[in-house]
Amino acid sequence: MGTCALAAAFFAAARANAQTQAPSSPAQDEDAEVVVPSAPPPPTPSAPPPASAPSPAPAPPAPAPSAPPLTERTPASLAGLPSTTAPAGPSGSPQTLVAEGSNYVRPIRRGLAWWGFVQAQYQRNQLSEDQLAPGGEPLNLDEFVLRRARLRIDHGWEYAAATLELDATTLNGLRVGPRRAEASLLYRGGNDDRVTPLLVLTAGITDLPFGAEIAESQRDRVFMERSLGSTALFPTEADIGVKLWGAYRFLNYAVAVVNGQPLVNSFFPRDPTAAKDVVGRVGARIPVLPSLGIEGGVSFYNGTGFSPGRDATKDSITWVDDNTNRFAEPHELQGVPGSAAVPSRNFRRWALGLDLAANLRTPLGVTRAAGEVALASNLDRGLLVSDPVLSGADVRQLVLAVSGIQQFFDYGLAGVRVAYYDPNSDVLEQRAGVFHIKDESFWVFSPTIGLTLPHGRLVGQYDIVTDHLARDDRGVPANAKNNQLTVRLQVDL
Repeated sequence: MGTCALAAAFFAAARANAQTQAPSSPAQDEDAEVVVPSAPPPPTPSAPPPASAPSPAPAPPAPAPSAPPLTERTPASLAGLPSTTAPAGPSGSPQTLVAEGSNYVRPIRRGLAWWGFVQAQYQRNQLSEDQLAPGGEPLNLDEFVLRRARLRIDHGWEYAAATLELDATTLNGLRVGPRRAEASLLYRGGNDDRVTPLLVLTAGITDLPFGAEIAESQRDRVFMERSLGSTALFPTEADIGVKLWGAYRFLNYAVAVVNGQPLVNSFFPRDPTAAKDVVGRVGARIPVLPSLGIEGGVSFYNGTGFSPGRDATKDSITWVDDNTNRFAEPHELQGVPGSAAVPSRNFRRWALGLDLAANLRTPLGVTRAAGEVALASNLDRGLLVSDPVLSGADVRQLVLAVSGIQQFFDYGLAGVRVAYYDPNSDVLEQRAGVFHIKDESFWVFSPTIGLTLPHGRLVGQYDIVTDHLARDDRGVPANAKNNQLTVRLQVDL
């Protein structure tokens, strides 16, 4: 209740401030991303009429460009995602693909602003059953879900800024809590509000600077969620810590020191280790042509994991009713010796990542191709949790994701993503007395199609999953039928 009351108070203050302040031309998109041009664009020259010839009839004015120049606004700010909110500009101008701003290049504007969005969806999964799992958890996966309901408030000054973002969801139960809470000190380096500051020091709940998918805005992402490998290594995009980030011309950087503890209920309520994790990324965005831009970056993660120990146990007796006569007989009783306590231990975990993307503007719309690869060790915290202390050996992970997105004028989009994830590259299993290399990898093929409107978006996606979670009649690993259909309606506040 305290969180909701705080959000209501901020919401009322933001609305009152917005009504009393005079509107500014680009303020409708407070988080619109602008890349610093290497030099200010020269004014468009106008050719004077020839002096020796009669003045021709005036030519019709040139049509407005379909999108801002690439040197001022890059369509790759949020992975080429069509914005659900029309940008400020002349009436009838096409929508831009730039919207919220990424984790790496984000202007901080002076003044108070608020925004939000709601994502409601229906999902259907082949694994769904009208049964209960041991412990009472429903196995039904065919349901309506409030995936995200976000409210965000930003306030920026010359040398400071604050952000509060609240999130509500019914995925795995109703939860309401902070998605982002940032306190920042910044140095703009002579830049205006539309340009990412040169230096920003942020503390609180902040996004992790690793790879490209984590930097994507959930509001503007075309695909429903991040790829399987990305969500396995990083169950949540945010962590608690301190981050130093900024941008200079075409370069951007970010490095953070965080707890390394995902902000979900299934983990420890607080950080179990004194050692902190260090994560960072260095990237660049280069306008190759007026209609073509390339971006990419390299990322690293180095931290400490935690393997919980085991409590001491006492000697005990178990009874197995072999003959089902409901009477304990001597041969059915078995003693279980107690065990000493096992202390908890730490282990090292790390990851290296590389991401690359290209964006092309055409009369049809924006075309984007992107790819990302990551190598990790002992970092799986969301799917098959890594514990080298328990398994006796380090666990290696491989993440790969390749995607393509095509915008069709202002009202359509289509995309496809192919994702690969290997949670353990060094695992063996024994079948019929023979050891075999066990393949635990996943392939996910995700075509998507959508309709975009000035303040809303309707998108459908079908995930085709190939894995080795099932067994055939011989006991050999086989593909489990767990494809999923998701239809999502999103509206911006």
